[in-house]
Amino acid sequence: MDFLAGATAGLSEADSYKVQFAVHDRLTGDGSNRLAGWKVALALPAQFEPLGLSGPVFAGIYQDGIRPSGAVFKKGWPIKAGIECEMVARIAKDATAGNSAYTADSIKAYVANLYCGAEVVENRYGDVTKVSGPGRIADDVLQAACIIGTEIKDWQTLDFANVQGRSLFEGKEVGAGPGTNVMGGAMISLAWLANRLIANGKYLQAGDIILTGSVHPPQFLPGPGVASTEFVGLGGTEITVE
Repeated sequence: MDFLAGATAGLSEADSYKVQFAVHDRLTGDGSNRLAGWKVALALPAQFEPLGLSGPVFAGIYQDGIRPSGAVFKKGWPIKAGIECEMVARIAKDATAGNSAYTADSIKAYVANLYCGAEVVENRYGDVTKVSGPGRIADDVLQAACIIGTEIKDWQTLDFANVQGRSLFEGKEVGAGPGTNVMGGAMISLAWLANRLIANGKYLQAGDIILTGSVHPPQFLPGPGVASTEFVGLGGTEITVE
């Protein structure tokens, strides 16, 4: 998809979301796939500012990309896979517009389950550094798959800011970071997502799967092998890329 850099060069952030939503409609229109949820991306200023973006962004997740821990990805997809360590939320009930914005505390009532998870991203652009921030938004910010791992028990009392997450490839750590890297904590990012969706005419729906944001930047894998993520003391995920 090396054409994307040029094709999206002039997009504003607002228009890039219009393109993203149109792509969702196109790819789910025949009923063979569906939008299963959302992801939060580029949570840190060091990630979004160099791309000329005003803040963190969100993107869609498709049903055919939802995979359990232990999933095997055959050669050819994803194209140049990367791994991110994230918490995954399953939404219990619709989070529609109300009298006030959602907060980290109020959004908890809309979460059914929380899991140690991972996002599999892919570089499908040739040279990803040439793709603008709006261009990345238009194409769901490198999204390929969402891996659901260990369910986190008693997550309501978790110190989200101070959890420690990491990703490994063939047993060697390739990325790590604290929960504060996710906009201060996973519930903060989830509340932000709920509010941003409403601002764009969408909303979190019961059953949605949400990647709440990575504790570290994407780590692209050097080749085939086993990649894993871990939230220390809570659990994790594992995938094989062939």
